[in-house]
Amino acid sequence: MDIEELNKFQIVLLTLLVSFVTSIATGIVTVTLLQQAPPGVTQTINRVVERTIETIVPSSTSTPTKQTTQTVVVKEDDLITGSIASALSKTGRVFGDVSTSSPVVALAAEISPGVLVTDSAVASGEHLVSLGKINSVFTVSDVFPDIGISVLIPESTTTVFGDPFTVADAGSVKLGSTVTAILSVANERVAIGSVAALFPLADANKKGAPVVSVRAVDTTLDASSIPGVPLINIFGDLVGISTSASEFAGGKGTFVSASDIAALLSSKATTTPAK
Repeated sequence: MDIEELNKFQIVLLTLLVSFVTSIATGIVTVTLLQQAPPGVTQTINRVVERTIETIVPSSTSTPTKQTTQTVVVKEDDLITGSIASALSKTGRVFGDVSTSSPVVALAAEISPGVLVTDSAVASGEHLVSLGKINSVFTVSDVFPDIGISVLIPESTTTVFGDPFTVADAGSVKLGSTVTAILSVANERVAIGSVAALFPLADANKKGAPVVSVRAVDTTLDASSIPGVPLINIFGDLVGISTSASEFAGGKGTFVSASDIAALLSSKATTTPAK
């Protein structure tokens, strides 16, 4: 067939065929040349292509943004190590008096801003507390001997403290869940175990306030290194405090429920109406 006798439709098809064959040949030649080119030339070409793509494809388009949900897998080991690092900064060392030359007599957990709870062995008086980067004098404000807890508050109202512990609800504590005891802040020593039981410890109350039923969290740990050891879960939440009363009730790995301590401290005294 003479090419001059082709109609318009046939000419268009022929043009498309020639373009298709030419593009394939060009691609083959380009790939071959790139494979034989030095690494420096290839890197330069790649950078040019990347820059061209960034220029052609705008960062923002008028089309609706499609939201995607990404599932992130977090290992329990990562949670535990992160929670320990956070708990160390919220755990204070209580000295025997107002000097750092005196021995450390207990650990204390910051249960609310500037309020620490520790073992009732710290029963009275003023004590220097090292909490994170702050050294401040605290005074024993309340003692609850039935559960072995003492409450410390700072003498200075101008001292700025860090974020306190988030308190874990004792009702959400599950048997077998992983817990960590902060045994030493200075030496960064901890013990990891699991929850073994949850049982009633004692009733306690502020003078004139409603009675709070305080529970004990029994674990597989040995937390007898020093009074007032905090117990945390894998998220860094405060689960309990080791006291002489809790150890007497369940052994060295038994702690007073932190959420019950928080409820006790937040309870308000009731007043009798005047007659």
